[in-house]
Amino acid sequence: MSLIVAALGGNAIIKEGEQGTFSQQFRNTYESMGYIAHLIRAGHQVVLPHGNGPQVGFIMIQVEAAAGKVPTAPLHVDVAQSQAVWAI
Repeated sequence: MSLIVAALGGNAIIKEGEQGTFSQQFRNTYESMGYIAHLIRAGHQVVLPHGNGPQVGFIMIQVEAAAGKVPTAPLHVDVAQSQAVWAI
């Protein structure tokens, strides 16, 4: 058994030409997880960090749109909102 780190970044979650809707992101992530599941079934331990580039961009646009209505969040907080790490 080996340890594999597989980062799922923006290109795995939002494909070229897509708007990046939540349903598109979910569908693309689900597709990517099929490959990850194959590794797990083969006995590998998998760590999945998330690249979160486009997601942070979306959050930043929301923060800017809400300026003056709610307190703004700094970039490191926006990044934290979109991160998760799973060890399977």
